[in-house]
Amino acid sequence: MEGLELRALEYFLVVAEELHFGRAAARLHIAQPSLSQQIRKLEDQLGTTLFDRSSRRVELTAAGEALVREGGKTLRQAKAAVRAARRAATDQLTVGFFGSAGERLPEVLKTYAERRPNVEVTVRELLLGSVQDIVEGTVDVAFTRLRPGQAELEIQVIASQPRVAALAMDHPLAKSEELAFADLRELSFITNRALSEESVPLRWLAEQRRHGLPGRVAADAASIQEILTLVAAGRGVCLVPAPVAQQYPRRDVAYVPVADAEPAVVSLAWRGDDARPALRAFLDVARELAGRAGG
Repeated sequence: MEGLELRALEYFLVVAEELHFGRAAARLHIAQPSLSQQIRKLEDQLGTTLFDRSSRRVELTAAGEALVREGGKTLRQAKAAVRAARRAATDQLTVGFFGSAGERLPEVLKTYAERRPNVEVTVRELLLGSVQDIVEGTVDVAFTRLRPGQAELEIQVIASQPRVAALAMDHPLAKSEELAFADLRELSFITNRALSEESVPLRWLAEQRRHGLPGRVAADAASIQEILTLVAAGRGVCLVPAPVAQQYPRRDVAYVPVADAEPAVVSLAWRGDDARPALRAFLDVARELAGRAGG
């Protein structure tokens, strides 16, 4: 991408998404002739045509498709670098969390505020499996359910938690004191993806197969509340971390321990190239408090 202006690259990517210069210009809040001129300049700079244009349609050429693949990555990285530079000049931190993974976040925030009172901290709940905010730098660190190696981030497991089955209150197994995977063999599951690009959660599917279950998926959900709503409606069951039972009590959902389920993890996820003292201090506090709690 040497020599390319980021603005021209952004214009190109919007046109590539819309495949219509008028709609792209409206999205970018510029005049259509100006947008067309910017794209022609980009094509001249690259020495190739990026779009096949006709009176009826706009299509990407092979060169255009290649630029979409690589240009999107470059633009995201550039924007993340700009955000990182701006954050480095201020004492700000954005902390994310996946549902019940943020169980100890209030305690961490309180302790961190006592030690770093000059750092302004904001908090965001993230959709389950969505790591793009962390990758792109809009979230500095997050409490997740990821395991090391699952994403291109620094990931450190700081705790593990048993899992329980969430079932509709009128389900035949809802009054059980304890279950095993064998009891769930004929059931369908509400799943949530560890990563947004997974069609089926790979670790979940591997666990199902280890216990001889077929891995029937009833639906996919992106938040704890979505999961529990589908469970309560009788769409399926879901294995959730045990703290969900305390954090999300419902009259229409029962939580039953599953003796042979592998534990869920709580992990910290952050960009490895972010070396700001404010972030490092936050990681230290989170690790320290997890250690005290037996994580």
